[in-house]
Amino acid sequence: MPKNTIPSLPIEAMNRGLDWMILVGKRPGYPFDKVTNRSGDTPDKFYYDINLPGNNFTALSVAIPGGIDVLSSITDDQISDGCATLRPVLVRFSNCMVKIYAVKTANGSVEQKMSATADGVELVKPSK
Repeated sequence: MPKNTIPSLPIEAMNRGLDWMILVGKRPGYPFDKVTNRSGDTPDKFYYDINLPGNNFTALSVAIPGGIDVLSSITDDQISDGCATLRPVLVRFSNCMVKIYAVKTANGSVEQKMSATADGVELVKPSK
């Protein structure tokens, strides 16, 4: 393992043991070559933007390969309305791993970033 590399962690480790998250958005992801040039018009992944309630509502995007929205029955309006009325859409990911890494900024400082990938996602019914 290279120096200063943190191994990937299960998302529950970043969310104080909670296996559910708050869905705040979703969007298709497209293939890129060399990180900056979009190389296709067909999505190759789908991103689910979440907040981690067990980590001070830290924002994170989770990528699921395949380019298909498995939560297509949930609309952007439903996500927004859920957040606005404090009845958020809750989700759980299968085999979700979070990678923590450092990025040097234009001014030379270093920022901590996170990325996550999962095999699937499902809706969670809130407990009463």
